[in-house]
Amino acid sequence: MDRHELDDKIEKITKTLFSYCAARTPNQFEAEDLAQDILLEVYRCAEKIQSADTFYGFMWAVAGNVYKQWLRKRAKAQDCKLTENLSDESELLPEDDSAVYLLRRELSLLSRKYRKAVILYYIENKSCSEISAHLKISESMVKYLLFKSRKILKEGVNMERIYGQQSYSPKELSLLYWGNGANRYFNLCDSKISQNILFACYNDKLTAEQISLEIGVALPYMEDKLSELYEYDLLKKDGNRYSTNIVIFTDDFSKEVNVKTAELRERIASLLTDSITKQESAVRNIGFYGADMGGNSFAWQMACFVLYRAIVDILQNKIKITYPKDKFGTECFVWAAENGEHSFWESQFGFGISNAVNENGDSVRFMDFPVNGEMVHHYFSNHQTATNVFLDIAKRNTAHFSENDLAAAADMVRKGYVLSKKNGLFVNTPVLTQEQHRLLRELFSESAATIASEAEALMETVTEILKNHVPSHLKRLAKDMAYLRLFEDAITAPITILFDQKFLLPYHGGDVLPTTYIILK
Repeated sequence: MDRHELDDKIEKITKTLFSYCAARTPNQFEAEDLAQDILLEVYRCAEKIQSADTFYGFMWAVAGNVYKQWLRKRAKAQDCKLTENLSDESELLPEDDSAVYLLRRELSLLSRKYRKAVILYYIENKSCSEISAHLKISESMVKYLLFKSRKILKEGVNMERIYGQQSYSPKELSLLYWGNGANRYFNLCDSKISQNILFACYNDKLTAEQISLEIGVALPYMEDKLSELYEYDLLKKDGNRYSTNIVIFTDDFSKEVNVKTAELRERIASLLTDSITKQESAVRNIGFYGADMGGNSFAWQMACFVLYRAIVDILQNKIKITYPKDKFGTECFVWAAENGEHSFWESQFGFGISNAVNENGDSVRFMDFPVNGEMVHHYFSNHQTATNVFLDIAKRNTAHFSENDLAAAADMVRKGYVLSKKNGLFVNTPVLTQEQHRLLRELFSESAATIASEAEALMETVTEILKNHVPSHLKRLAKDMAYLRLFEDAITAPITILFDQKFLLPYHGGDVLPTTYIILK
């Protein structure tokens, strides 16, 4: 049933509907109020009307339901007459400054459809027919929107509005992504408005008006952000109330985690230093390309190797995390972290990890920390050509390079990923054969298994803590989110400890890249 048919049907049924309402209400005003509520609900649910033949049955069913709701709310009903003379501006546009302030406040809280109608009619002096053409709705709907707006505004100016804490002390959140495929959420929460919408709706279901008051931003300035967050499924909607649909690692949560997992973090750091120091000679004796690297690069490389082995190879395979699909079909996790004093996510020890592979099965692994400068994995992740060129250089297989390949190699030389020597190009990272990789894994097998066990205990602790810090509809994600936290709690945190202890030092160039290595098939 199209919009024109619907308007015609409603035009014909108006008098009958009003008689229905008048017979059930004590006065004309309340009858008009009820009739308009019924019409609004019919418009809202219009897509459910399958054909013109079913309109009347559908409308009377709606009328019955709305009437039952009206009976329950009758005590709160307000008188507000809808007349043909809609331009009674004396009520809507007061001269008193305080009243003007209140009216402007309430106008800023009106949802878009009501606000547009009010502005066009009262501010721009458009007629109902002009507004109808502009908004592409019927004149009867325009009159209803104006009527309803006046009612909302009248009620609102008599209410006390209290702005929330976020209106003067806004939160800062980082939106984080872990998964396969492109990160569609990369710039979604750059705006503080978006960040604070997510935080405001985290523990409470709020209407758009309530969000506006909580974060201190008028609806016209936040509606697009609200729609965008809903479109990307970061918010869900129940009726007219929004709630955040992703886990947020709040500062309070991070503080509790830091306190309750401190011992486990220290143990992981201690296991790393002990095993790396103990196995240094044996590791260098394997004889892989780059085994003669400097002491600081060696410490970084082995710390990353052991942590990758423990957290990714051992623990991840044991717990078998299933990546959910987002609304775009991408397998990924999306969550947020408050940028408070207890979070590592925005610190110099923020973290990046990836494993890029070519068609032959050769791979280059990255475990990046900003303290060492550029995050190398961004250069190769989802850039297959760069990965192929880098791995071909590692195998000294460059004779087939095209002009584009040579240009990519030259860029890697400029960045320090590749060294240009008289006898050719060489990667500036360790390179291991499958056999050398197996020997390295054997040397650290015991320590990696122990660290994996400690990390699992840490994850269980974080899971229980997180359950107390997330809303009920997100508790099902606690274990998966605790696993993602392992990259902070069992990798970033121990690395930070080793850095503070001067076991690890910042990389300043001139030596093998400290957190990147290659495994050849």
